[in-house]
Amino acid sequence: MSGYQYDYDSNGLARKYCDTKWCLVNKDDEPVSDWYTYIEEWDEGYYIAERGAKKNILRPDGSLVLKEWHNNIFRIHNGFFLFSNTIRKSKTNPKTRYIYGVAHVSGDIIFPMIFDKAVWIENNEAIYVEIGTRPYYVACPDGAIYDPAKDHLPKKRILDHKKFIEKFVNWTLPGLQFFYRDTNAPIIVNTTYHVGDILRAGSFIDVTTKLLKPAHKTRFLIASAHVAMFYEIDDLCQQNPDVKKWNLCTLHFNSYFKVMDIYEKEGVTQVFLLHIPPSATFSPRVTTINFLDQSVGNQASLVDMARQSLDEKLRMEVHPRSLDKRFVERMHHPVGLDEDYQPVSLSQQDEPVEGEMAHISNLIHKMANDADIEGFIKLEDNFPYEGVEGSVCEGCMYAQGIVGKGEGCGRLFIKSFRERYLKGICEYHKKDLFTLSQFEEMGAYRKAKEKDIAEKQSDVFAIRIVKDFIDKKLGGDIHKLRDFNFYSIREDKEFGENNLQRSNVIRSILALVFADAWPGLTVKAFEEYDYWCSEINEHIRLLGSNIMDEYLMGLEKFSPSPELTQRAINVTHLCHSIGNYWVVPNRVNEKETLCNYKDGSKYKGYMDKYLQAIYAVMTDAKKVDMHMKGILHKNCKVMSEYQGEEGFKRFVSNLMLDDYVDKDCKPKDIFMFVWNFMKGLDRETYIQAVEQYCSFIETAIPRRADMIIEKLEHILNKQNN
Repeated sequence: MSGYQYDYDSNGLARKYCDTKWCLVNKDDEPVSDWYTYIEEWDEGYYIAERGAKKNILRPDGSLVLKEWHNNIFRIHNGFFLFSNTIRKSKTNPKTRYIYGVAHVSGDIIFPMIFDKAVWIENNEAIYVEIGTRPYYVACPDGAIYDPAKDHLPKKRILDHKKFIEKFVNWTLPGLQFFYRDTNAPIIVNTTYHVGDILRAGSFIDVTTKLLKPAHKTRFLIASAHVAMFYEIDDLCQQNPDVKKWNLCTLHFNSYFKVMDIYEKEGVTQVFLLHIPPSATFSPRVTTINFLDQSVGNQASLVDMARQSLDEKLRMEVHPRSLDKRFVERMHHPVGLDEDYQPVSLSQQDEPVEGEMAHISNLIHKMANDADIEGFIKLEDNFPYEGVEGSVCEGCMYAQGIVGKGEGCGRLFIKSFRERYLKGICEYHKKDLFTLSQFEEMGAYRKAKEKDIAEKQSDVFAIRIVKDFIDKKLGGDIHKLRDFNFYSIREDKEFGENNLQRSNVIRSILALVFADAWPGLTVKAFEEYDYWCSEINEHIRLLGSNIMDEYLMGLEKFSPSPELTQRAINVTHLCHSIGNYWVVPNRVNEKETLCNYKDGSKYKGYMDKYLQAIYAVMTDAKKVDMHMKGILHKNCKVMSEYQGEEGFKRFVSNLMLDDYVDKDCKPKDIFMFVWNFMKGLDRETYIQAVEQYCSFIETAIPRRADMIIEKLEHILNKQNN
């Protein structure tokens, strides 16, 4: 297989270039990969492959790592790498964005493209990423994501002890009284209830305002100020006389109690419960309860009073209620236990929203006025503010205005401040009033950028670049542009570009000269990919690469004469001169543009065959290249004036392509359509094709360059006047 081949690498593979495509080949010169636009050795034994503007990674076996191709692939570290796509500015996207993802060479996508920024940190053990503008770290190899702001953690609940005590006491004490509930349920009190326990009722708890001597082994004595006293509702008592007879009261099933005391005497065990607000359950403070216990009087605490109550009741007769069968049944179930006598969950039970149960639930809440206490808990975030020293804020004039735990500074509000504090980079950092911050410098840069854009959208930038180029590279003589080899300034920082199609000086010349050929053609239009410039005639396929102006790789295989070699080298210089550049619209159709389709496998860079295909579509010939038709259709808005025979004549005239057409303005057959790696190509045919190619280039390109120079000189003179 012909073509240029690089040395074999540690994988035993070589990169091979042939017919403008690249592949990997083994030592038997057999392809182990598909053909791509470009292949380059990458990290850790892998390769990066390009397909047009898209990139992917190749394994040594030739397989692709990623299923999808992306705009960019970054270096590999321990098998992990970043990949990226560009989201261009559009109506729905106000500015160009770059989105990043993280993948592994196994083909696994660790994170899809959710990051707006991604870069490996210095030791390559983690990746710094941003979502929006918020910073994160992705650890490798486990793929864990770390949030340095700690916003993923629940906020800390900070208790305002003073407010808590005040609200707790005000909820608990006013109206506090004892309520009774006796039972012979089969429970072992001392193993089921413990002083200090928190209980939730679990079901509606019926109690009464008065009992005397216990007739059952267990008494629940409940101190509460939030009980629904049903016996005070006349209508209810008339419907059910037992309510009045029993002085029936009820607590809600989401009521909470604290076990204050377990007291045994004469075979009776009294469980003393204090009704507390739900919020008190998350942090039951002993000091608060003790304070409450002591606050009811100077002589006795609540527990003392509860014990004294049982002592006194044991000396009395049994109250008739304790002998009422229906009453006893209602009081049977122990407080805070389920049907299996196990403690119910402390989590609040969902309350009914419709039906009779919902009515009862809402009624109890309303009568008991048992709404939870609020306003004593402050939620505090976990932001790791550690002060100014050693941070990006050190030495900044705005640091004196930092609020609390990093809730802003003298220049920024909380979100902006914290993001920059964590990143360690702040464009607002300012030492004093007389030193510009980076933000202020960026403002000046933005103004300069806006000026640059405005100049590139007009002729100002192009004219300045062209004039500077003529003065500095052509010695002030514009006519020296005719033979100037732009390949010689690829490394020039002011005018050059490794990819000559992107060179500002070439773009500027073409934008000025062909402005009347294409609507809206400016240097900025080139930058925004509305138009593209490229070489009209491409010499690589026929002549091969120019090696240091000594020989041409393709030509050398056919033993040319020294004279032909030198002639062909001169022709390659002409191919890099201004007369060999043209401008065409750049709308993409199926990943092809009007520029790169010419240089593909079908036309192999030969302009005569390509122009014939354009002519056939423009003049509605019976047989046309359908792909070409699709490309031209994509660009129809800017090519509307170039339809039909007359339109094609304007196309040729406006783009200065007269040497490529006959007297009737029909594209000519100019070249022999051969290439140096063509199978079965004999020397005589090849040499004839080279001589024919050189003859055309030697006359057509300089003649077109003269036309360009003449028009350019007129534009510059007009501008000077």
